[in-house]
Amino acid sequence: MTVNFKQGTAIAVCCVGSLLWGSAAYADGWPTSVAGNWSVFANQSSGALSITQPTSTLNCRPISGSIFGNPIQGFYCPTSGRIVFVRKNTSGITTQYYQGNLSQTGSTLRIGGSFSSIGGSYGEYSFYATK
Repeated sequence: MTVNFKQGTAIAVCCVGSLLWGSAAYADGWPTSVAGNWSVFANQSSGALSITQPTSTLNCRPISGSIFGNPIQGFYCPTSGRIVFVRKNTSGITTQYYQGNLSQTGSTLRIGGSFSSIGGSYGEYSFYATK
């Protein structure tokens, strides 16, 4: 297929127009805190992710809370949108390692990433959360 200059320009204008008027998920301008209650889907299950975050001026800030009723501990980097935490069982033993990135669509915050199961069904699986 041959595309002449006019056709190429028309295609480019349509593509750029779609990008400008579509609803984009922004990957910068992350919030300073991710504290609060999130809806999470992981391991074919939906549930709650609750995050607390003390005041901090560090580049990556400590977080804690719970996921699916189990305690978590990790960090969130507001300069990059990176979030990492471990899920511990009731005995305090780490059972899963979560890593993801934040994005924002309108006023909705999203986390998308993966988690590794360290016990039971070993492997790496996807997860996402919204707030």
